[in-house]
Amino acid sequence: MLVLVAVLFFGAAEFCSGRNTSFSCIEKEREALLKFKLCFHDPSHMLSSWKGNDCCEWRGVGCDKNNGYVISIQLRGSVFANQQRQLSLIDDVKEVGSSLLKLRYLEHLDLSNNNFNGNLIPPSFGLMKQLRYLNLSYTQFRGNIPGELGNLTRLHVLDLSSYYYGGLKVDDDIKWTCLSSLQQLDMSGVNLNHASSNLFQVLGMLSSLSWLRMSYCSLKNSHLPSHNHLLNFTLLGNIQHFDLSYNFLHGPIPTFFQNMTSLIVLDLSSNQLSGSILDSIEQLFRLESIYLFNNQFNGSIPDSIRKLSKLKRIDLSNNQLNGRIPDSIGQLSKLKSMDLYGNQLRNIPDSIGQLSNIGQLSKIWIMYLSENQLRSIPDSIGQLSKLMIMDLSENQLRSIPDNIRQLSKLKVICLSNNQFGIGFFKWLQLPKTINMVDLSNASISGPIPKNIGHMMPMLESLYLANNLLNGSIPKSLCNLKYFCELDLSSNMLSGNIPKSLCNSKPLEYLDLSNNMLSGSIPNCWRNDQSFFFIDLSSNNLSGSFPSRMVQLSSLVLLHLNNNSLHRGLHVALKNLTSLVVLDLGENKFSGNLTSIVRGEINTNSLKILRLRKNLISGYIPLELCSFSQMQILDLADNNLTGRIPPCFGKFPIMVNATQMINAAHGSDCYQAPLMEVVKGRYLEYKRETLRLEISIDLSSNNLTGPIPEELIFLKDLHNLNLSWNHLSGQIPEKIGQMGNLESLDFSKNGLSGMIPNSMSSLTKLSHLNLSYNNLSGPIPTGYQLQTLEDPTIYAGNPQLCGSPLLNQCSNDTPPPTAANFKDNDEGTLKRMWFYIVVFLGFATGFWGVVGTLIFVKNWRYAYFQWVDDVQHWILIVITLKVACFKKMFNGNQDDQ
Repeated sequence: MLVLVAVLFFGAAEFCSGRNTSFSCIEKEREALLKFKLCFHDPSHMLSSWKGNDCCEWRGVGCDKNNGYVISIQLRGSVFANQQRQLSLIDDVKEVGSSLLKLRYLEHLDLSNNNFNGNLIPPSFGLMKQLRYLNLSYTQFRGNIPGELGNLTRLHVLDLSSYYYGGLKVDDDIKWTCLSSLQQLDMSGVNLNHASSNLFQVLGMLSSLSWLRMSYCSLKNSHLPSHNHLLNFTLLGNIQHFDLSYNFLHGPIPTFFQNMTSLIVLDLSSNQLSGSILDSIEQLFRLESIYLFNNQFNGSIPDSIRKLSKLKRIDLSNNQLNGRIPDSIGQLSKLKSMDLYGNQLRNIPDSIGQLSNIGQLSKIWIMYLSENQLRSIPDSIGQLSKLMIMDLSENQLRSIPDNIRQLSKLKVICLSNNQFGIGFFKWLQLPKTINMVDLSNASISGPIPKNIGHMMPMLESLYLANNLLNGSIPKSLCNLKYFCELDLSSNMLSGNIPKSLCNSKPLEYLDLSNNMLSGSIPNCWRNDQSFFFIDLSSNNLSGSFPSRMVQLSSLVLLHLNNNSLHRGLHVALKNLTSLVVLDLGENKFSGNLTSIVRGEINTNSLKILRLRKNLISGYIPLELCSFSQMQILDLADNNLTGRIPPCFGKFPIMVNATQMINAAHGSDCYQAPLMEVVKGRYLEYKRETLRLEISIDLSSNNLTGPIPEELIFLKDLHNLNLSWNHLSGQIPEKIGQMGNLESLDFSKNGLSGMIPNSMSSLTKLSHLNLSYNNLSGPIPTGYQLQTLEDPTIYAGNPQLCGSPLLNQCSNDTPPPTAANFKDNDEGTLKRMWFYIVVFLGFATGFWGVVGTLIFVKNWRYAYFQWVDDVQHWILIVITLKVACFKKMFNGNQDDQ
């Protein structure tokens, strides 16, 4: 008995260890894996466990438990936010293929989301005959897909998907007819624009294929098979998931779909399809999900949609559908998600919520009906017992049914951009389960109910922006347990900001801008709070900067501009280590800019620094140039003195904006708008436009000295404003190198000299102001400058001449332009040689005569004797003429 127990114990221990002691890693395969490892950079240490003798213990390596052969390699990389976990190819991709070929029993290979640096897929991958799973998605392979992959006859899954319109392509026939075991094929992002017209005929011969995804492939109608070509192909009988989204298909839905009777999921979204939405697909009775959004379908939704009785998800958004939603849509008893936004639909049928013995929409949990022309919601909507998300925004609603409160599972309701009007909160009844409410821009007036926090105790997000709300902010909002987002901007709210609001620990997003709030900003912030966005701009707030706000280490955007905040900025802003946008403009802050920058602002992440229109003084410190991410710098309208630092020409993003655009992709750092003086007026930049704006504004200060020549290196700068200072010297001669300038203002300074010819090269310039300086000479013409016909941009420079001024250049010489720099240089050279020749001729003649008189004595005596004789002769002639004149004058008098 004890022996039996011992045997069972050790057997169980061996089983639980997950190892079979009868095998270990095959030595030849271990060496092959080590060669594979040497092909890559591994900064994230994905292969750090690849050491020791037993490769079956290495991370990402799987072995057969019966014989120890490597059968699986799973090295899926990832790129998430700023954190990367991926391999990067060092040199020759052929070494990767040759080392993998030595793994003779490899069945599963996943190298997705790694970086193969634009290399071709090795043809040797097609020699790994045992492969059942091959995933090369998002690996940055480029070039033609090798036909050798068609030899993988045991392959079940092939994923070659890439970034949208990526580097992989098929230029001719695709020779995969032998992939008889292939079940799933993903070619999304592969460029099939030049693939042959028999593409789908080849795919149609893959008898096991049930899942096909070909989005972002540049497919056109010419690639699609005709109805007759596909009648006998097994593709029609077996395909279940078919994705042709984001291509260039147009016209009606192709007729061959009607024979694909096994279809469960069909995605034709984001093409240019038109006509009826049910053409050629109303016989697909097994269809569960259909995505047709972002097309040009028109007309009404037909009653025959009820035939698709198994539909669970339908997305017809962003088309041109009109009319009423048919009653028959209420018969889709399995429907869980319905998305009809972005059309011109008018009303919802009562049947949409009626629950009868046939069952109607009893399972729907997502309903998107935004951006239509709905004027009312039927009471029956209160019977959709499983509804969780309802979007009715951007319609013409004036009320919603009371029985919405019966939707006990409703979590999200969007009612923005409607016309609810006065008294809305008196009849608003929402279920206590609600998490998010969006009522922004809905014409709601009156005060916010004081008990709103008790009405919606599970509330996480509340958006009431752009309404006509008045009164104070209810304190009950501050006590919500899960509250994380509050937007009350652009209303008429007054009173103080509740102190308890900044004590709300879960709160992350707070926007109270554009109201009439007064008093000081509460100073109750704590370092355990998760704020990333605070906007209190455009109110009547006073007092000093709240010192405890610097404890919010997660804060990314801070807008306190356009208030009456004052006193010095002596708080440690450098503790805001995540800060990207700091806008303290239009206040009365004082202090020395040097001390503010040197000790109180973090330089690592800040992209936008706006201190416009304050009382800040002192020099511009050199430390400001160390802000490596600086995109918008606005120090205008302060009391700054001294010179502009030459190192301003080294802001990396202003020199090369490519890195800024890449870093900004997918970023949430531009949520709030920003007011900037550009092109002579205040402009509001929002989201995408703000994301790309690059600007320096130092206007209305007391800056002196010349404009630094180094500014010409800011080739991607859009706006440069140095007006209303005391700058002197000349405009930088090579300013034309700042090729992306759209607005340039040097007005009201003491600049002198000529306007540089290179300014004609600023082809994107749409606003220029050089008025009230001491500039002189002709105004350059050509290119963009010829379109700037307002003479006031040159006013106050009396020595300037040329178009568009009335003061024309006196020598009638056409002003220099960028186009004739070479001609001007040649003309100047010719004039210089002309003057040299004239001077030499004069010198030769002068010294030929004078030099002779100086050095030859007899000639000098003879010359002066001749001069005396001529002088004597002239004197005699004049005396005789005067005597004759007197005689004639006296004779005339005697006659009288």
